[in-house]
Amino acid sequence: MPTTRSFLRLSTFTLMTALIGTCSIHVTASETQNIEVQNSFLQSMVDRADFIFKGTLVDISEGLSVEGIPYTFATYDITQVISGNYAGNSITVKFVGGKFANGNLLTATNTPKVTLAEEAILMVQQQKNTGCDFVECEHGRFVIEQGNVMAANGSAITIDDNGDVRYLSASAQLPSQSRLATSRIDKFTQHLQQLSKKQVFRLNSIQMSVADTNRKAAFNAYPALTQSSSAPKVPASLTPQQRGLRLQSQPSASTHDQWEVEQLKRNNGNPVLSSN
Repeated sequence: MPTTRSFLRLSTFTLMTALIGTCSIHVTASETQNIEVQNSFLQSMVDRADFIFKGTLVDISEGLSVEGIPYTFATYDITQVISGNYAGNSITVKFVGGKFANGNLLTATNTPKVTLAEEAILMVQQQKNTGCDFVECEHGRFVIEQGNVMAANGSAITIDDNGDVRYLSASAQLPSQSRLATSRIDKFTQHLQQLSKKQVFRLNSIQMSVADTNRKAAFNAYPALTQSSSAPKVPASLTPQQRGLRLQSQPSASTHDQWEVEQLKRNNGNPVLSSN
């Protein structure tokens, strides 16, 4: 789950990609800058991915962590390995979200909205427990719709002949716009392979980049979700010996101070005025 800084960065990314579709076909200085940012962002995601594959979602279920936090389990049949290696033909991943034992619903702002039978390209990471097995959670899932590669915000991802990445908004995806033709699945997967510094393996590899999630095994929730319930330990009471040492270490009051305290007691708390 992203930190506050991550949320701000992703919000900026989403806003920026939503505006790209309004640019003209001619590459302006502003669009060039956007393309550079998109290239950098996609490269960063590929660098953090342990395993990238294309697959079809065949099962969705839910389960509770040891602490009682609901998680969603999504099982994909793997149709193509893009980067990394894996030993099976399907993989189950998990992310925060679902129903508590009492029926209440837990959702996160970047929880992917998976749909049974969807086809998608997924970037999996398991090196760090972030509450989601996808890189940047929903942003590490690219759904394939009508032959187009779609980002989490609904933008179509295109790769031109120079390898530059563009995100086309809904208005730019209209039939009258010719640039949507560059949003080809094979071109996107080949681009991801070029960005990846990992060797591409086939299925049933001996050395695995990630592990399949056992839905029946106990697991711990993302630490940030449970830290708020951990109260600090109450310090133990001081022993008489410790209290004696502490009292002895405190400086004693002067004779005049002791006299003023005594006079305040005798005068019921009224200040004592000295005649000197």
